[in-house]
Amino acid sequence: MSNPHRGEASFEVEGKAYRVRFSWNAAAEYEEAAGKPLSDALFDIARERLSARSLRAMLWAGLQEHHQDVTLKEAGRLIDKMGRKEAQRVMGVALRYFFPELEPAKERAPDPPTPAAPAGAAGSA
Repeated sequence: MSNPHRGEASFEVEGKAYRVRFSWNAAAEYEEAAGKPLSDALFDIARERLSARSLRAMLWAGLQEHHQDVTLKEAGRLIDKMGRKEAQRVMGVALRYFFPELEPAKERAPDPPTPAAPAGAAGSA
């Protein structure tokens, strides 16, 4: 079972369940494999312009925690089987951990006030 609040998403290909967890280690693995920062890929996802290389590296990196045997090429085959749209959806769910959606201002709790300094704490010698 996936937990999107922890950067997890799941999918199934040919009867086998996979769990993607996009952790900080996965982010670093992605950046090394793709040769670019994760933030660039997130902007590409938002614009629906994610490259094949980035999507494959992203899925591969996210699979490493629970499916270390999946290679980059196998991640590409999984995308072939599930389709690009589904792969992007899965990664979108997993990546919300890094950039959670902002709550509407009216639902957000106000920032707590800064506590006052204790009496006599400043200027006493």
